[in-house]
Amino acid sequence: MNRIVLAAGLAAMLAVCATAVGASARNAASPPTKEAGKLIVGFDLPAPGFWNGRATGTTIKNPTGFEAQLAREIAKTLGISTVEYLRAPFGGLFSPSPKKYDFAFEEVTITAARAKVVGFSTPYFDATQGVLIRKGLSPKPTKVSDLKSLQLCAQATTTGLAYIQHKLRPAKKALVYSASSTAAFDAVEARRCDALILDTPIVVSQSEKKKGAYGGVVGQIVTNEFYGAVLEKGSKFKPALDQAIGTLRANGTIRRLQEKWLPFSRVPIWKS
Repeated sequence: MNRIVLAAGLAAMLAVCATAVGASARNAASPPTKEAGKLIVGFDLPAPGFWNGRATGTTIKNPTGFEAQLAREIAKTLGISTVEYLRAPFGGLFSPSPKKYDFAFEEVTITAARAKVVGFSTPYFDATQGVLIRKGLSPKPTKVSDLKSLQLCAQATTTGLAYIQHKLRPAKKALVYSASSTAAFDAVEARRCDALILDTPIVVSQSEKKKGAYGGVVGQIVTNEFYGAVLEKGSKFKPALDQAIGTLRANGTIRRLQEKWLPFSRVPIWKS
């Protein structure tokens, strides 16, 4: 009887240990997201081609686009079933304060200055700066040096603005618009600005979305930039995110999504 009791007790102990080990293994395998089993992704609009959908409150309804679909592929790769989208205005991305999202996908170029206050994932996109001109501009610029005499504009806190101010240095001071690209696009449409310098896929997507409002995207300037997802500085989620992006790049998923959502390869390339 004592042997039977001892054996039963030993079996119970082993079962408890196995359960604890199994739970520990599952927890170790689960990416350290803000909320267990959920991926919270920051976004901002307008970003045609990258994020399409109707913003409502702090989220977006039925999002599509390159970054929206890439976020879902990352979640799938990491075994996360739920993805939540959280509005995160571009102008507030580079604050060192804690983030409410696991990462933000907002066409953000990785720079040393930004990396001092926020974390970045491994790159998921190679970027150039596009030149969107106003309707009726003549002659149309065909090379970088043609931009120096024009009234240029840019979105605040972007690398397009930094390129104008520190490398191009045009004759006229650039017009700088708010942390949203909407005001900059409006300026080009209203002909207050001759040419907007902003990420090529963004201006191409906007030009396609609002046909006839602009003079077209006449060139893309090679600036050797890369997009990365924005995280909190020192985020424990970064290794899992980097691994997922690496997997999706290696298996061709990222390339296929770019070809599906971002039609900019036909734009002439200008050397800066």
